[in-house]
Amino acid sequence: MLVLALLIILSFQQVSFAKEDLKRPPKPTEGIESSDPKHGSSIEISIKSIQGGLFYKYNCTIDNTGTELYIGGITSANYLADKVSLTLYLQKWNGLQWVDIQSWSFIEYNTKSIIEGKEISYEQGNYYRARATHSINFGSQTETQTSTSTYIYVE
Repeated sequence: MLVLALLIILSFQQVSFAKEDLKRPPKPTEGIESSDPKHGSSIEISIKSIQGGLFYKYNCTIDNTGTELYIGGITSANYLADKVSLTLYLQKWNGLQWVDIQSWSFIEYNTKSIIEGKEISYEQGNYYRARATHSINFGSQTETQTSTSTYIYVE
């Protein structure tokens, strides 16, 4: 009976040790961790310049749907623009820096805004974030902004 009890106790200890082996890698040293483990976002920026800037707002997001990552973004102009563009980047932390691993570009003509997104498969055990470049062309004027989401860990 004593041997059986000892074997049961030892088997539980092994399970505990096995779970400990699946530790998260160290957190990135650049960027901001999201307060929501399934959703990261750039701070939504609303620009209303007295000087008549082209941007109304721009941002990017990353979401863990449970089966895929979804990154999205918006570029919005104050006026009907000749061209509005958005380039989304999926970034992964490699232990030293953020690395662009995929990118997608979207362009709309004669519009005020563009809202786009992309679903992507992921590797478990990594930190991810979205980055975006936003651009608006109106006549001879061109303005460009960038945004970066907070990061999430994907288990």
